[in-house]
Amino acid sequence: MTAWKRWLFAAAALAAAVVAGSSIALAVRSGSWDPVISAAWIPAVVVAIWPGAHHRCLSRGGGQARRADLRR
Repeated sequence: MTAWKRWLFAAAALAAAVVAGSSIALAVRSGSWDPVISAAWIPAVVVAIWPGAHHRCLSRGGGQARRADLRR
């Protein structure tokens, strides 16, 4: 990974942390869960676009499925 990509992902993670922290602080001040609920999608997006995240979801076999698996 090149240096600019590392900085880009670090900036995205920092921005997500700032938004999460500010929504938690706003929720504490207002006494409501609404700010946290409205920003809850941001960590999911960061995890989905994080480098290497798609490799963890792939099967480890890497080969073709066996016939017994196809008959099910």
